[in-house]
Amino acid sequence: MVNTYTELSDYYDLIMTSGYYDYAAYAAELAELLQGCRDVLELGVGTGLVCERLLRHSIDGLRLTGLDHTESMLAQARARLGERVQLLNQDIRQLDLPASFDGAFSVGGVWAHYRTGTEAALGSHLPDHDSNVSALRRLHASLRPGAVLLIAVQRPHDDYEHVLPNGLVYEQRVKTLSGDRLVKDYYLRQDGRVVAHQQCVFRVLSESRGNGLLQQCGFRFTGVSPKGNFYAYRTGPQGPRAGHGGPGDTIPG
Repeated sequence: MVNTYTELSDYYDLIMTSGYYDYAAYAAELAELLQGCRDVLELGVGTGLVCERLLRHSIDGLRLTGLDHTESMLAQARARLGERVQLLNQDIRQLDLPASFDGAFSVGGVWAHYRTGTEAALGSHLPDHDSNVSALRRLHASLRPGAVLLIAVQRPHDDYEHVLPNGLVYEQRVKTLSGDRLVKDYYLRQDGRVVAHQQCVFRVLSESRGNGLLQQCGFRFTGVSPKGNFYAYRTGPQGPRAGHGGPGDTIPG
């Protein structure tokens, strides 16, 4: 079962913009990496926070499409973005779009890289292997040859607590399950009382296994972005370096 954020959707913006993500930094580097792309797909648009910031940058001819399967999040994205972004309610495991995109990105969306030391594990909201393969292959079919896939690097899943405005406290607790899965509980408390709770199960693969999974589905690893915020992949023929790059590599200019 794919993760949703229905229970946290009313508080999502407050949590995410209170220091959990540096959206400005992600958007600024995306604007650089997506130059030359016209049609771009966000994988897990949520409430539209990344698209909103990306639109502040001048990218000639950019057309954004945001994908999510949590309707309560998409409702907020529609209010935020209006008609500036095409928003679609689709489960990426059954993604059905024409091969019309020059690029795609995930910032805290379906996939993410979690930096730990010198490596960055690949995390997925899809907790089983077959779902990841199906979703990545459907994504590949929606991208043009040579299209870029950008997966953000973010803080690892760990126990975390942060005081928010209005007397709210955000807390997350992480427990490792058998194999390559972990369960993450999100809590929002006020005066010691839980006002919202969400639980998600993630699949987490080592960097080499993650790149191997992407390679299996037609994406060759091209390196880490110059500012270190993204791992980049491209569709098309598999080069000799595909799936074997490390965090010291950078995207060729």
